Amino acid sequence: MTKKTLKVAISYPPIVNSRGQKAMVSQNRNVQYFKTPTYLLPVTYAQAATWLKQLKFKVRWDDGNAQLKTFEKWFSDLVKWNPDVVVFESTTPVMKFYWKLTNDLKKVLPKTIFIMTGYHSMRKAEETLDMSKTDIVLKSNHVDFVLSRLLPYIRDHRDWRESCDIEGLAFRVRGNEYRDTGSFRQVEPVNQSPIVDRDLVGWKNYAYENGNYLQTPGTYATSVIRDCMFGKCTFCRYNGPELTFTKMKVEKSVDEYETLINKYGVKEIFDDSGVWYRGADAREFCNEIIRRGLHKKGCYFGINTRFEYLDEETIKLMAKANFRFVLIGLESGSDETLRRLNKGYQRKYIERCLYWMTKYGLHPHLTVMVGYYWETQKMLDETVKYVEYLMYSGLARTLQATICTPLDYTPYHQECIDKGVLLTNDYNDHDMSKIIVKTPIPHERYYEAIRKMYGVAFSPKFIWRQIRFLGSFQKRDWQFLFTYGWRAIRRVRQHIYNLTQANKEGKPTMGLLEKL
Repeated sequence: MTKKTLKVAISYPPIVNSRGQKAMVSQNRNVQYFKTPTYLLPVTYAQAATWLKQLKFKVRWDDGNAQLKTFEKWFSDLVKWNPDVVVFESTTPVMKFYWKLTNDLKKVLPKTIFIMTGYHSMRKAEETLDMSKTDIVLKSNHVDFVLSRLLPYIRDHRDWRESCDIEGLAFRVRGNEYRDTGSFRQVEPVNQSPIVDRDLVGWKNYAYENGNYLQTPGTYATSVIRDCMFGKCTFCRYNGPELTFTKMKVEKSVDEYETLINKYGVKEIFDDSGVWYRGADAREFCNEIIRRGLHKKGCYFGINTRFEYLDEETIKLMAKANFRFVLIGLESGSDETLRRLNKGYQRKYIERCLYWMTKYGLHPHLTVMVGYYWETQKMLDETVKYVEYLMYSGLARTLQATICTPLDYTPYHQECIDKGVLLTNDYNDHDMSKIIVKTPIPHERYYEAIRKMYGVAFSPKFIWRQIRFLGSFQKRDWQFLFTYGWRAIRRVRQHIYNLTQANKEGKPTMGLLEKL
């Protein structure tokens, strides 16, 4: 392959279960199944594709989900293109699928190099090499940095399997002989990675079907933070010694926002970093948005953050800069559960922060989980009542409630193993659709709690409060009431259905596995 222009496909095959639901990578880079999917741009992989294009590789952005391809169409198109390298991002619920898929593709593309990435494989590299014909496993979530070094080396060295010493890789040398280069150490700032090439990744495929957008077309920003500056929540994948916190320069990030607004006509920009800027960095960002006049362009901004990371001064400035959507992990209404999750705050901090946000017109979106192995009926009731209070009082605007799955190789996952409370070792069961741990009360109680929390959205009391809130702002907020509001209700109904079906069936099915 020396001096050859390599063809590289970064691929996401459509995966559909027996109920016709698509497997989608969601927050925490885990897979969930949805009838009406949300198409999330995988930003780090989009940066990797952009970087490889800049390095003169022929890059194919191959997201079969967002491109609305059938599995058969996606498969045949990839084979026809005949790539030299295929990069897959996999995670626990679909690991078996990817192992079999790689084996089947290897039969028709024997010379293609298959690279597996994702939070599961990076921690169990040898397993993936054992269970599939995968050639290389990336043991880091900094795929853009690793691929930008690895692929030039493969291009320039015929003996790359034996000679490559780039950190963070596990190689198949030959047969069942493997070689490991150790852990990847992120030493360069994330600022070195390029801004996403929107045309390369077909950004409009991700611009409309996304519940995090109040207006469309929307897009995800190139994340300003790599990993999480807190990095201690026990249930979260942004936790572990191989993760490295680094941040982008404010000026570079605002440059991208300016391009997205002026060149692409984007109406919503959401940053899904582990957590967004805080303190002086957050205020510098807002002031730069205002200085350039981007807050007057009819575009909303949204972020993912933590409660204690924003003070009143910063929130007021964010509102002036036209920030609106703020995604925050509440996780539980029980202080005991928050303590055991190592969230770093309790309820008294939550209400103070939410008060400032709603005071200045921001839109707090809470994420809540239930089904922890220690969660008693009392704790569960505390969560339901607290969520109802926050929603009815106007301190929160929207809600995402789900099951807490022990994501592979998080501290919570290890705790469940140590306590002997895991009910299954089947990777397919880790899709966040059902409870897979022993609990003090029947599992149905937790599903009932989720349905009750979502039921707030259909309450006349809540709807009237939302109308009053929206009526105090600009005309486009009324437009939002009839667009985003309807989409949100549709997604709530679908989410309730997903959980109900999973609870009834007990075990998810992988419809495509039998077809491969």
